Amino acid sequence: MQVISLPYKPIPQGLYTRDDLFGAYKSNKPSSWGHTTDFDIYQHYISEGGSTPNQYMGMMQALHDNAITQFTKAFIRHRKVAAIMGDHGMRRDSEPYRDIAILSHRLTRSGILMCSGGGPGAMEASHLGASLAKKSVSHLESELKRLKIQPEVPKNLKDIVNAKGEVNSALVAKAHAWFKPAYEIAKRTSSPSDSLAVPTWDYGHEPTTPFATHIAKYFQNSLREDGLLAIAKQGIVYAEGKAGTIQEIFQDSTQNFYNTFKHFSPMIMFGVEYWTTKYPVVGVLQKLFKPADFKKFVLVTDDVEDAAKFIMHFVPKQG
Repeated sequence: MQVISLPYKPIPQGLYTRDDLFGAYKSNKPSSWGHTTDFDIYQHYISEGGSTPNQYMGMMQALHDNAITQFTKAFIRHRKVAAIMGDHGMRRDSEPYRDIAILSHRLTRSGILMCSGGGPGAMEASHLGASLAKKSVSHLESELKRLKIQPEVPKNLKDIVNAKGEVNSALVAKAHAWFKPAYEIAKRTSSPSDSLAVPTWDYGHEPTTPFATHIAKYFQNSLREDGLLAIAKQGIVYAEGKAGTIQEIFQDSTQNFYNTFKHFSPMIMFGVEYWTTKYPVVGVLQKLFKPADFKKFVLVTDDVEDAAKFIMHFVPKQG
């Protein structure tokens, strides 16, 4: 019988850590990004058909993802969990990025476990703020300045691995350079506060944040999306974002409307002009939900402290 070698365990022993996925990363060696376990798994995933693998690979991936779901459930048991969604392209030197980092810092200090999709942009800001919750806001501000040396996630990273599994070394170098300041901050942060990243190898070209202490990485994006929304009973903050974030807003609103998980999770639309004028989803939510539910469970704000209090003061329905 042919033995097929896999770069991952079909039944992992727990959630991933930064060292599990990026242990081979070297700050002074640009090619090292292409030799991390995380990249090896992504390269294999793409070469085996991506989201449409053969039956054997599909089975291995399903075993893996089921185990990740079980470990996630165990990790969040008895915890208050909130999530932050937003643009993966949000610049590190932007005001929204800073606001999200400070909001996550505030919520983590209050005892709430922060989670996100685990990628760059608003997701990275969420885990940066959470990881530094034991430090002061001024310390967080100083680390934000260090991240600004690589403000924008590189373009065209979707081409970093082609359908045959061949690697674009120039894009590997760009991904390495962008990842470097975040990795260095994460490595020197002693005793970071817990946070949970829920990324996917379906978007494996986007670097997973090194700031998260626990990483529930999936192959199937649909499981990841649905599960992330389901666990955030304490509330979800929607920072500026486009199609992906809007999809999450309506997926979340559907779950809330139909009481899918026996509770209505608060929805914080962070950016008044953005969500009422530029992408006016607030008007849809006002029409969709009962007035009493909209007033109780939906907040539209530009204020970090208002958003934090709205989440902290919420008491989820038991059961």
